[in-house]
Amino acid sequence: MYKVIVIAVIITIISLFVMTKIDPGYTTNTVNGVSTSIVSEDFVQVGITGQIIHPGEYEINPSYTLKDLIDMAGGVTENADPKSYTPSLVIGSRSAFYISKKAEIPETIVTTDIAKVNINTADEDSLNEIGFNTAQSAAIVEYREENGDFQALEDIMLVSGIGEKTYLSVRDKICLM
Repeated sequence: MYKVIVIAVIITIISLFVMTKIDPGYTTNTVNGVSTSIVSEDFVQVGITGQIIHPGEYEINPSYTLKDLIDMAGGVTENADPKSYTPSLVIGSRSAFYISKKAEIPETIVTTDIAKVNINTADEDSLNEIGFNTAQSAAIVEYREENGDFQALEDIMLVSGIGEKTYLSVRDKICLM
């Protein structure tokens, strides 16, 4: 009888341990290579990087705003470019955000203004100057005319012909305002 009780206790402990590691409400969706983890119906897992005090992955309600996510991450650093993000943007189905740094003026004798290009107003020539090719620049202007302004820097990847590699090469050269 003693052996049966010990085995039952061991099985119970193991079962409880396994059940704490399994969350039935946790699912992962992957669309176009970007994965969004749905922790429960009320929360999604969203990453935030760049000029953030505590960059990382956070569980947040999709109806919350980017400002709420930034607050969860401890706020932005003093080098964050306020023109690179829209605090009132609703998280929705987005899975990652990048807060870019302010343009730095190099310490040289010659001073020139270093300005970021506003992807919501720039013409094709301005977009070409910062690293987009001619086809990409035309696609950005066309996308903007059909869909309205970009709400987050990452939205540039919604344009046909612009992937993560291109985005990573220009994300510190673009802004939203």
